[in-house]
Amino acid sequence: MADPVTPVFSEDDAHVSGRRFWAHFVDSVVLSAILFVLIIPAAIISDILIIVVFVLWFTVVHVAYFVLTQRGDGQSPGKRLARIRVVDGMGRTPDAAALARRTVPLLLEYFYVIAFVGMMSSRYRQRLGDRWAHTYVVEATAVASGRTPPA
Repeated sequence: MADPVTPVFSEDDAHVSGRRFWAHFVDSVVLSAILFVLIIPAAIISDILIIVVFVLWFTVVHVAYFVLTQRGDGQSPGKRLARIRVVDGMGRTPDAAALARRTVPLLLEYFYVIAFVGMMSSRYRQRLGDRWAHTYVVEATAVASGRTPPA
């Protein structure tokens, strides 16, 4: 069993920062579509309901979206298009609790400077949420190909 601090993949496998940006952009488009679907009926019903939907969308819906889409194979729709995935240090898809832990700080890291500084200050390009959850974003083929850890 590998040390949780030393992942079973190389640092290079986690240097996918540009693709992470595009994956997040795609996921933001999907989340915006979800907001659009929720906000129209809310606008018809009540102004207060618009605020409730927006607050729930920015918190609960975001966390649920990333946890639910990534729990099977570590890939949200954006990550799938970018050919990257979320894994734990052993290269496995993290459990739902770890996915939730990595997603909650994203609500603050939407100020992309925070996420960028966190990733660029980490050998494995981990956001603050990734560090808290002990998760990594790597090339989709890095762990699927059965690579061994670097010597």
